[in-house]
Amino acid sequence: MLTYDSLIEQGKSRGLPPTKIRGILREYLQILIMKQLCKNGSQGKLYFTGGTYLRLVHDIKRFSKDLDFNTNKMTKKEFENLIENVKNELKRLGIESKIKFAHWDNVYVSKLIFPEIEKIYNIVSEHSKKEGIVIKVETNRPKWKIKSETQVISGFGEFFPCICTDRGALFADKIDALTKKSRGRHLYDIMFMLSNKFPIDRNILKTFGIKDDPIKVISNRIKELSKTELKKQAETLRPFLFEESEAELLVNAHDIIPPLLEKYKIGTATI
Repeated sequence: MLTYDSLIEQGKSRGLPPTKIRGILREYLQILIMKQLCKNGSQGKLYFTGGTYLRLVHDIKRFSKDLDFNTNKMTKKEFENLIENVKNELKRLGIESKIKFAHWDNVYVSKLIFPEIEKIYNIVSEHSKKEGIVIKVETNRPKWKIKSETQVISGFGEFFPCICTDRGALFADKIDALTKKSRGRHLYDIMFMLSNKFPIDRNILKTFGIKDDPIKVISNRIKELSKTELKKQAETLRPFLFEESEAELLVNAHDIIPPLLEKYKIGTATI
């Protein structure tokens, strides 16, 4: 387990805002958890995805809370055993945690709860929760066949390979989320993926019931969002951004998204 000074120094080297110490600590815990999940769940059964994937693999400049995965083969028992192994490995490092399972529908869900970690690092504040820092690990069992890519995750003295869901599937999932939920992180992530020309898997979009051109789907959804709604989403997202001024990207989405979509279409093909 890193000392407080090492934690802060490692956070600075990753470009994390030094004023957001709880965010730095959470990301450190996420990487420790990911190391065990990638090591023990990598036999073609567990594939990293979601917002924290964008953070740890593609360096998006926002904090993310949960660890999301896809699986076609893992059983509930295998998932629970995997999380228990993570808890044991963290204990070996001197980090105590508790586990709660709350599976629903097609998703395996666990919560790793760290009740004492903020006290150990002396960063208890008005933002602290009574139960401590909670990191949720969710594993979805999609109906579509998972395509994978191997990436490297590094930071806080750790360095390891991780099998991930491919980018096209994540972009399709984010487009679906954008159409169904009013959360700033989905819009921010879509801006990031458009800017970095992530491919879009249209076959997966169809499994969500989206058959139209995904560029048009994004455009139409942004037009539906009022300025008031965009401001609300921006304020909700603001505390999680490294540069809080980037919340204005959401406020001005009506002006920013159209040229982003035009640039994306040039030299980019959906799957």
